[in-house]
Amino acid sequence: MATSLVFASPALAQAPDSAATAPSPKVAADTTAAPVVAASSGAAGGVPSSEFETYNVSGTGIRYTAALTGIYSTGTVERMYLTTSHTGNLALGKHWLLPAALNFSYGKQDGVLRERELLGLFTPAYRRGRLKYYALAEGEQSNLRAIRRRLVGGGGVGYQFYLDTLRNEVTLSQFFLYEHTAYLDGLLRQVPRSSTRLKLRFSKGPVVLTALGFYQPSLQNFAGDYRVNTNTSLSFGVSRHLALTAAYSYSFESIAVENRSALNTNLTVGFTYSTGK
Repeated sequence: MATSLVFASPALAQAPDSAATAPSPKVAADTTAAPVVAASSGAAGGVPSSEFETYNVSGTGIRYTAALTGIYSTGTVERMYLTTSHTGNLALGKHWLLPAALNFSYGKQDGVLRERELLGLFTPAYRRGRLKYYALAEGEQSNLRAIRRRLVGGGGVGYQFYLDTLRNEVTLSQFFLYEHTAYLDGLLRQVPRSSTRLKLRFSKGPVVLTALGFYQPSLQNFAGDYRVNTNTSLSFGVSRHLALTAAYSYSFESIAVENRSALNTNLTVGFTYSTGK
């Protein structure tokens, strides 16, 4: 059994809040094929990408990670932001993995609620050689994107093109998902999606670069309804258990609620501490 604990220092930079974006004209409502909310532009605080990869373990055992990031500033603008994430992965023998993850973010600006983001994810997987077969269940709430409830289910397959003894890796996965999203204004979307995921990990000496990207178009409207998500992390090991880490997340949804941002970004810099494998 292995355990891991990660602690990140306060965020150094965060994009402006979504309330600052200009309103966009609404489009006709349709709960299936057509967008029911207007596209908008701008930037907002970081939102976790769906289908993020949890840590794997070899053989049998459990690996757990936890992260906490916080920032508070006062003066011309009072800003408070807190985010925490937890992942766990239970390995059953050589082939079965049961990873789960939970992310929560909460933020206020001048006493007004901006972020209240919650994401839970469960992705059981069966691996055979370079192939990995996935199932996926996800639940999400987002004040930034005015999402009252988002439920996603589906499955997919991934292929590991490269892996070496240093754990450098190139993996491509393909998912098919069904999404049910209810917005705070009462609008409802039910959308089948394709999700293509690329995972990269490269290391040289004490430096480790990891990147995870997703492209998630609607199967009913590839050009007008899609998402692009990326998570990138650069770590520099200063000791066996301690590393200085910079992480950047990018999330874009082409369909967004009027007066809410379609683009969300977040940058954090801090130290990570880990134990176990």
